[in-house]
Amino acid sequence: VLAALRDAHAALTLETAKTLEARGNAGRCFREEISNLARASCEATKATIRAACARAREGRAANVRRGVGAVWEASKAFAKAPKDAVRAVAARLMTCARFVKDVDDEMRALGEDEEGAAASTRTDEDDLRFCDDDFSETEMANAKALRVFVKECVALLKALILPTVKEKTARLEALEPIVDACLEFQNCVEEIGAGAYPPQDVDDLKVHVRTAREAGKKMFECVRDAGIGDDETENAFARFDETGASVSLRVD
Repeated sequence: VLAALRDAHAALTLETAKTLEARGNAGRCFREEISNLARASCEATKATIRAACARAREGRAANVRRGVGAVWEASKAFAKAPKDAVRAVAARLMTCARFVKDVDDEMRALGEDEEGAAASTRTDEDDLRFCDDDFSETEMANAKALRVFVKECVALLKALILPTVKEKTARLEALEPIVDACLEFQNCVEEIGAGAYPPQDVDDLKVHVRTAREAGKKMFECVRDAGIGDDETENAFARFDETGASVSLRVD
């Protein structure tokens, strides 16, 4: 068993090296994804080898069982790995999109009380969530404006991600910077979501909206310059940019 584990570890290391060498121009995201998966699998394999070399009274059997399970799970993760550089970029974007969508889902509840939806919402004594009564009239107007902007942020991300999923080829050097821009975009949207609740720091919110607009423009330009944009990406960016420009935040 020990020899088999060592052979598996050596084979995995060799195959990973071959993959990275063969895809040497596949881009940073692809190489990082494969390297991270390989590192996790190698660590699990080494832990299993250490467990197998331990003495029986040190819990060897249980540790080996856990180790084999960890190796199995780490190996299965390779099946979900991106198959090429464009898919690796798409995977990073979808991770950011999930966080942005979470903010959108949370902000959709803003203003529901006055629209009659609060009656269907159970309020527990230990519920620490904000309700509409916690907002001043100005704060609620600001929050609703931000809610509309965040909704367009989600729509923009969806329109930008779709071409990276559909298209098998893209000018990678133009596309890959979208990952860093998307992370900045996500951070801004999360700050907007948190800052929409009282007490609001309007100056900070304005900065986050402006930075999100700049990051959104960078992402759009990456998709366009990579040659995978279409009419939907153009339209989504136009709506996003128009909505961002119309956000007007006031101070009480």
